[in-house]
Amino acid sequence: MNEIARRLDAVNRGETVGRVPEPYGYGPVSRLGRSVNGTLARLDDTNRRLRELRDRQRRCARDLSHELRTPLTALRTRLEDARSHPDEAGLPALLEQTLGDVDRLESIVTDLLLLTRLRAAEPGSTMRLDLGRLVQDETSLQSWGSVHLSIRPGVVVEVAEDLVRRALANLLDNAVRHARTRVRVEVRHGKDTGELLVTDDGEGIPHGQWERVFDPFYRLDAARSRAQGGPGLGLTIAREIAEAHGGGLQVRDSSAPGAFFLLWLPLARDA
Repeated sequence: MNEIARRLDAVNRGETVGRVPEPYGYGPVSRLGRSVNGTLARLDDTNRRLRELRDRQRRCARDLSHELRTPLTALRTRLEDARSHPDEAGLPALLEQTLGDVDRLESIVTDLLLLTRLRAAEPGSTMRLDLGRLVQDETSLQSWGSVHLSIRPGVVVEVAEDLVRRALANLLDNAVRHARTRVRVEVRHGKDTGELLVTDDGEGIPHGQWERVFDPFYRLDAARSRAQGGPGLGLTIAREIAEAHGGGLQVRDSSAPGAFFLLWLPLARDA
C-alpha cells in the first residue's frame, strides 16, 4: 500500500513511474493496484495523444509559415524591383504576377477559415441529397477530363450540399492531378452509409503515408504539388467535411495501380 501511495505521489508531481505493484490475490490492495494501473495506462495513452497533437500543431504552424512566406516574399521582391527600376518594370506583367501571389494568399486564408469553421461547429443547415446525382451534377459542371462514373441510384444522405460538393471537388482535383490517363468515381451503399470512391491510375500513395496525406500542407511531392495544385489543404478539408457529418475519409488498398480514396457519410434516416 505504501509503495502504491509513493508512486501516485510521484505521478502528481509529473514524474513517469511505470506501474504500481499488484499483489497476488483478490484482496482490497490487489484490486487497488489493478485499478491504479488501469488508470495509469489510460493516462499514458492520453499523454501520448497529447504529444501527437502538439507535434501536429507544430508541423502545421511551421508549414503554414512557409506557405505564407513564399508568396509574400515573391510579392515583396517584385514590388521592390519595380520601385528600384520604375522605368524597366512592365506594369501589365507586374500586375499579373502580383495578383497571382495575392490569389495564392487568399486561397490559403479561405481554406484556413473553412477548417476553423468545420472544427468549431456543426456543418450547418443540411438537406436530403442523392449522392449519385450530386456527383453527376458536379462532374458535369467542371472540366475534370477523363472521369468515369459508376453510380448506384438511391444513395440518399442528409448533408450540407456546399460542403460535400467541396469535398468531392477536392478529391477529384487531387485525383486528376496525379492520374496518368483516367479517374474513376463510384457511388454505392455501405452499411448504413453512402460511400463515395475516387480512384486514379497514377503512382499511388505509399502505405506509410496513408494518414500523413491528410495533414495540413503535407505533400508527397512538395515541389510538383506546389507548382500544380493549391496550398496543400484539399485532402485535410475533405476529411474534416466528412467527419463533420459523422462520416470519414481514408486511403484504402486497391488491386489496381494508383490511389484509392473512400469517403463515407451516414444515410438519411428514412433512406
